[in-house]
Amino acid sequence: MSIRLICSACRATFLTADDRVGQRVACPKCGAKQMAPTTVVVERAEAPEASVFVPAADAPSRRRFRPVWLVLFLLLSTLSMAVVVAWPTIQAWWHPVPPDPIEVVASTFLGSLTAEHPEVTQQVSIVDEPPAIRSFRDVSHDPSRDRPLKGSFRPIAQLHDRLNKTFEYNAEIGRYQPRDLLGPAAETLDALHAAKAEQVETAKKIASGSPDDLFDAAEAMASTFDKLAEGALAPKKLIPTYQQLVEDAKPPLPLNEKELALDFGANRETWDRLLKRPFPTLKADGPYILDRAEVTAMVADRLASSGDPPTRLYLKLMRFRLEGIDTGWKVISARREGDPEPAEPAAPTEPIHRSPGESVNEISKSNQGK
Repeated sequence: MSIRLICSACRATFLTADDRVGQRVACPKCGAKQMAPTTVVVERAEAPEASVFVPAADAPSRRRFRPVWLVLFLLLSTLSMAVVVAWPTIQAWWHPVPPDPIEVVASTFLGSLTAEHPEVTQQVSIVDEPPAIRSFRDVSHDPSRDRPLKGSFRPIAQLHDRLNKTFEYNAEIGRYQPRDLLGPAAETLDALHAAKAEQVETAKKIASGSPDDLFDAAEAMASTFDKLAEGALAPKKLIPTYQQLVEDAKPPLPLNEKELALDFGANRETWDRLLKRPFPTLKADGPYILDRAEVTAMVADRLASSGDPPTRLYLKLMRFRLEGIDTGWKVISARREGDPEPAEPAAPTEPIHRSPGESVNEISKSNQGK
């Protein structure tokens, strides 16, 4: 059995059990508590009127309610933090950065050394005796140390044509020899006869015994030998090197072309192995591009103990492009930290013009006077 009550707060009608008579009961709608009357009209609970408030059986409790917006806030916060942490990876995936070709070649070279694949080593390098390493890491290319060189190969090709007509390269001594030996021989004889005539006058001054004449005689003898050493008997005239021929080229090479030629003169074997042909045989007259780069890596020597720290390895790479020629990036040297670095060819400078018979001291004095 049940009794009908009217809430004094919200005026809602509701039913409660008849055993609650004289007790405080709570309104199921607003929760306000009130006293159940002792005198009630008893009705059957099976047929409540439509106006009676009956709470749903599955209505959630107020204490168990969780706002949906709080869950969404936590979800969005977690998602935002995940995006911030993974943003570099997402950016790399969305806008992938192509690998550095120089580092790729260097890594291939080092990988071939660790795997002991000499055929791969020969494909990406021209190093005669590569280092024996067990592992490597931290391959890094520093673009600030790159040294590109551009210019026209025409002046160099023209210089080679003139040299081939006058000189012949002797690989045994690493110098050029005149094709016509009579010309230098005749010039040498003329210079010796002129020196002999000067020595006759010098001998007369020495025989006089005068201090002034003796001083003049000594100066004349020094001048005679200086003329011979810098003239007919000069090595650059009898057996010049490629660098000497480049320095004395007429007309002189432009600075970039001169730097390229001097680099070849200082590293002839490297260039011949890089090009797989002699550098002076190149006949192209178009533009050229010479790229030079450096790469560092930490390596573990093959014979080192497991507890030994890794050592730094310096790699030099070079690429040369000309009409119909592209050597690609090749490792040309590998040097451990602490090993002496190969000397670089000096940068080309403007030549010092020296008149015949003018000594070095006289040039220095004239420059100081300026």
